[in-house]
Amino acid sequence: MTTSSTEPRRRAGRRPWSRRTPRAADLAIGIPLLLLGVGWLVLDAVLGHGMEIWAAQGHRSRIETADLAYLARLQEFLVVALVVAVLELVFRAPWTVLSQVLAATLAGALLTAQQHSWDRSHPDSAPSASEAAGSRSHENNAFRIPGEMSPASAQDARREADRVEPVLKRLWEARAWDPGSVRAALLDVGFQEERFGSKGEWLGGTLGVRGVEPRIETDHYVTPEGATVGVRAHDDACVTAFVQPTDYEVKTNGPYPEGGCFEPRAGH
Repeated sequence: MTTSSTEPRRRAGRRPWSRRTPRAADLAIGIPLLLLGVGWLVLDAVLGHGMEIWAAQGHRSRIETADLAYLARLQEFLVVALVVAVLELVFRAPWTVLSQVLAATLAGALLTAQQHSWDRSHPDSAPSASEAAGSRSHENNAFRIPGEMSPASAQDARREADRVEPVLKRLWEARAWDPGSVRAALLDVGFQEERFGSKGEWLGGTLGVRGVEPRIETDHYVTPEGATVGVRAHDDACVTAFVQPTDYEVKTNGPYPEGGCFEPRAGH
């Protein structure tokens, strides 16, 4: 009499969770992922967000934009790390899961600290930093929102911007970004400096050049290197530009309610 084996036959195809990932493969994946994640967080904090803040040179709107972008990147990293941890949990790779939990913990700590810093610097804002930047910025910075340009005026402003940009590029490459050098270079290519009468009435010219607005550092104000430029193409169209040690920029927009072709300072 023959007896049949009671041991169930194994299925040819196993599910991912039916067997633990070998430790060697688990460590070979988990350690590089941890190092890559931590390295990205550190580099983004120092060379990403840190350099954006430095390049803002005290301009509050640019600092707030950099802060919100950094918050968004931290949130995305946190989600990705948690998703990878869940997937590796399915494949029973505990060391890789641990590596992603550690990376997510670090990202969560940075996110919490950055959110706390935002909330502390915006005490009247809503709980969400992104909502705060939308509502509070619109309310308190309305005087820094440029007016509308007509299509024809916008085209003329773009032509003027195309004259300004190569001049600022040349000056930036030559490290000559002081207001005097910028003014002289723009006068040389045909711009005329704006002139005003004793009562503030406009007498002619379209070009204005100023130094960079002072900004506060710790307990005193400092004036960064560089110059800002405003060119009045029409009553409803301007060219606004700046050149500084880090970079330069030329753009077109309508005039500001309180600054004409020069963007007013934040914190009005």
